[in-house]
Amino acid sequence: MAIPKSYKGADLIGRKVRPTHSIKNGGGCCVSPDTVCTIVSVIRGHGFTIKSEKCPYCGQSAYIARVPREDLDLVLEPDDKE
Repeated sequence: MAIPKSYKGADLIGRKVRPTHSIKNGGGCCVSPDTVCTIVSVIRGHGFTIKSEKCPYCGQSAYIARVPREDLDLVLEPDDKE
């Protein structure tokens, strides 16, 4: 589910998302569309900063900044309503 425009930045911090395609940060870390990420911050006009979940094999995670709303899908949690 794409992130609706009606959601405010403060409402999205801490929510789980998945990238719609592979996204790479400036350090070369890449997250694929099956990676669950958490929204860390929202900067109006500059997009989202997301943090990937820790890899169970190597223990690495990645921060990616300036991710546009269109490049993320909201992961619905059990208490969410569409």
